[in-house]
Amino acid sequence: MRLILLTLGFDEKFAVRGILRYAPKPDDVIAIVTASPLVEKAEKALKTLLDILKSYAGIENIEIVKVDISNPESAKHKIKELISKHDCELIANLSGGMRALILITLAAVLSSNRNALIELETENLESIVTLTPEFFKPEPIDESDKRILRKVAEIGEVKLDEFAEIIGKSRTTTYRILKKLVNAGYLEERKIGRCVVYILSSKGRLVIGEYGNARFSKLSKTK
Repeated sequence: MRLILLTLGFDEKFAVRGILRYAPKPDDVIAIVTASPLVEKAEKALKTLLDILKSYAGIENIEIVKVDISNPESAKHKIKELISKHDCELIANLSGGMRALILITLAAVLSSNRNALIELETENLESIVTLTPEFFKPEPIDESDKRILRKVAEIGEVKLDEFAEIIGKSRTTTYRILKKLVNAGYLEERKIGRCVVYILSSKGRLVIGEYGNARFSKLSKTK
């Protein structure tokens, strides 16, 4: 038994193509997630998809989940409830529907702590991106790396030789540390003339709480 989760928007083609790939068995459950209230185009797409599933594919185990995307937390909870009802293999095809619907459904899948196959088909129908929940897990970062990020944030931008002196390490070791943080997405490497400088990335700012501090500082100044 499998739970095949499909996000649906104005066009049923992604859902239909997914169903054809998965070749549902009689005990599989097809769950269609769509935004509520349904607009005319979405309602037509849902009707067409249901006709195809029932009349042509002979699929009877179909559940429809309509969620209010203006209330993301409630929508996520509703989708998670659906997932928790079925203790089986989970396939989540997130190719159809609005971006908000796709993101909320993805959040529900990830927070359900289930092994899942997550699929997204490109809009030109030429390729399929297949992911697992492991892909979304943040890369581990230790306290020494966080100290490096905080020091870079404090200075603003750093050059290799100067930064090696600041942290008291050899040029080779410093380069290895900075390169590791660049590869992990916590730092950005930029070339200015003949010099290479390292600055904190958006991901790095999130890790050390830089965004929160900057936002608090701005709010304090406006009072």
